[in-house]
Amino acid sequence: MTTRYASGRREGITEELVSALADYEAGPFAEREKTALRYADRMYFDHHTVDDALFAEVRARFSEDETLELTWVIAEFIALGKVIHVLGLPYGAVEPITPSP
Repeated sequence: MTTRYASGRREGITEELVSALADYEAGPFAEREKTALRYADRMYFDHHTVDDALFAEVRARFSEDETLELTWVIAEFIALGKVIHVLGLPYGAVEPITPSP
């Protein structure tokens, strides 16, 4: 996996950090980050499994406003991924994509 975006690199996202996402529970992430990643996983794989215990953990680590924003952003990225897949749009290209004439 490669970190392709300069903005991410400027924020401190390294190749090692991206690679650690595959096993984020054992990775170099703070508990707050792990909670957000657990929440994102459950939202993605089966949002019906976001139970009271997980939501309580989210609410304990994030304010009400942050919980709303985190939930919204996760949902937006899940939806964006589905749109990209269904329409066969290029994503994550290293080189800029030149539109066809």
